[in-house]
Amino acid sequence: MMTCRLLWLCLVVAIVPAMAKPSDADDPFADDLTSDYAKQIIVQAKIAEIETMLKPEVSPCDDFYTHACGNWHRHNPAQLFGNVMTDSFQLITKGFDRRLQRLLRSNDLQSELEKKMQRFYLSCTLVHRDDVLYKLALQNVIREYGGLPALVGAQWNSSDFSWWRTVAQIQHKYGKQIILGLDITRDIRNTSVNRVYIGQPDFKVFNTHLMTLLAEARTSSDLQQYFGLSPSVAKHTAQQINELERTFSAGVSGAATLQAALSLYTVADLQEKYSDQLNFTEFLGLILGEENIPDSVYIYDEGSLDNALLAMKSTPLATQANYVMWTLLEDFLADAKPSDMAKWCTESTKKYFGKLAEHAVYERYRSPVVESEVHKIWYQIKGIFRHQLLGDKLDWISNATRSLAIAKLDRMQLNINSYDEENFEDVYGEVSIDRLNYVSNVQQVLIAKGIGFVARINQPANSIDATELLALTPAYDIQENNITIPVALLQPRYFWGDQYPEAFKYSTLGYLLAHEMLHGFDDDGGQYDASGNLAPWWDSKSRYELEERRKCFQAQYHEYVYGGSQLPERKDQSENIADNGGLRLAFAAYELWLGQQSEEVLHRETFEGLPYNSRQLFFLGYAQLFCDDVQSTFQHWMTHLDSHAPSKYRVIGPLSNFQEFSWVFNCSQSAHMDPEYKCAIYG
Repeated sequence: MMTCRLLWLCLVVAIVPAMAKPSDADDPFADDLTSDYAKQIIVQAKIAEIETMLKPEVSPCDDFYTHACGNWHRHNPAQLFGNVMTDSFQLITKGFDRRLQRLLRSNDLQSELEKKMQRFYLSCTLVHRDDVLYKLALQNVIREYGGLPALVGAQWNSSDFSWWRTVAQIQHKYGKQIILGLDITRDIRNTSVNRVYIGQPDFKVFNTHLMTLLAEARTSSDLQQYFGLSPSVAKHTAQQINELERTFSAGVSGAATLQAALSLYTVADLQEKYSDQLNFTEFLGLILGEENIPDSVYIYDEGSLDNALLAMKSTPLATQANYVMWTLLEDFLADAKPSDMAKWCTESTKKYFGKLAEHAVYERYRSPVVESEVHKIWYQIKGIFRHQLLGDKLDWISNATRSLAIAKLDRMQLNINSYDEENFEDVYGEVSIDRLNYVSNVQQVLIAKGIGFVARINQPANSIDATELLALTPAYDIQENNITIPVALLQPRYFWGDQYPEAFKYSTLGYLLAHEMLHGFDDDGGQYDASGNLAPWWDSKSRYELEERRKCFQAQYHEYVYGGSQLPERKDQSENIADNGGLRLAFAAYELWLGQQSEEVLHRETFEGLPYNSRQLFFLGYAQLFCDDVQSTFQHWMTHLDSHAPSKYRVIGPLSNFQEFSWVFNCSQSAHMDPEYKCAIYG
């Protein structure tokens, strides 16, 4: 729709547990950190982490992002040929991946399904890019669909090839979308029923000439290694494949809202409109089965669809086939050096066993106390926002619209993405995993995915499965009207912990929950009611007032310079609105908590050796949540690709709009972080 990079983290996560049980195979989740000595190490490690990122010579009132994160790049540098960006969310994701890898290598597997997942991982570790049997297995995958014209040469029969029939057959079998994608999810206007949506998959983005050259060089190298193509043929084929991908990517319009991007067609009308390019009735029947062809479907981003169909119409058949076959093979290619295969295979296992992997790992470190704390903070933030809606703080919203907002807020739920209710036997029970054959294993998992996908057409309405998208940070589902928090975020001792001041919990978890909550009340959220149906509920007066306040953010963020250019002057300010309001609500929740504590508890709200009081630590925790480093070559295009502001301005923007920040740090009225004019909507 995420190697230890800090020495202290390696010590705490790896060495301390090893004091008790040094073998991963014996107990991969040995985590006895309850002694006073271990607690001291945890506290000192957190202090060391904070200090590692700080650049104290920069005044917090001049530039709080640089003050809090100025040395992040020294310890976590972005690389031109590697990670072009590093950030704190990668840290927790890599921590989760280490836990998964330890589990996959251990003897602590509790079910046959977990052992099946382990066999998948072990088969992956045996893959070698030069292995003849591996190359033959790759060729067998595409031979079913006519093979690779660049390899077959003059023997390739173009008369047997139809790109849209082929991609439909591939999606039916493997659930993989190529060029045209078909999804089955809730109808935006009636969430009680499913609807078929047709659009395009996520195409690769080539925003720089360097990225284009690197992509073509990589594809050319792989074609030579896996299929023995000559350098000249491989280079030419790679250029054609990547040029077609760029054409698809350039045609994506990026509509401001889901509503604006969708067009409802009867299948008969769709068939007539595109009759000279493909048979939509047959296309749908190949994927869903002729008995499941719906009467009508949604088209997502019609301009992008038109662009893709026109591009295919003007592309030679051999190039079409090369593109389709190569895109299919991407799921099977070993995309790592031999020295990195263990790490890559862990990521591959998480990709194909996503829900089971997250559930299995989370069961080893889940804490009812932590889960209770998450829900407690959620109810605090939800209660504070409800109180604001009932009071006069948001008096620019009409009473009628406020009543509807409260009804939506009351219906909004928080879910921890533990997959406790998932029936993994239904998903993986019939999947056969061979300890020695990675390609066959990927096929088996994808076939199960394809079967499950087609079955959705006759199942109760549900949202699109977005396991990979939900693995990093909390997310708001506009149709479910709920917030999902990934289990990776609940790993102990990353952003917050029992031995840390509560300020860190409120400034990270609290902020993230408040941010997502407010997406239910932004430009897009205002189009969907408490049940998740497309039913705009803001009256004209309230929408006008919201629009006037939105313009303040639009002007403010456009003035910020990043990568040598001003940020785009976007009309969509939903992420900036959620950042600003989320920070305010999280701080209000922390203030509420502080007011309920004894002097003894308040004394523990600081870190000995750090010159910050409790409220200052709150803002420091918030800022360090966004520490990152982006390779300079990619900074400019990232501002156009990401609807979020660059991390620097996700800190500076909300804090400079929040008067309490300046008061807490005793900033003068002329300080850069305390501008005279401030933008605000919620909180």
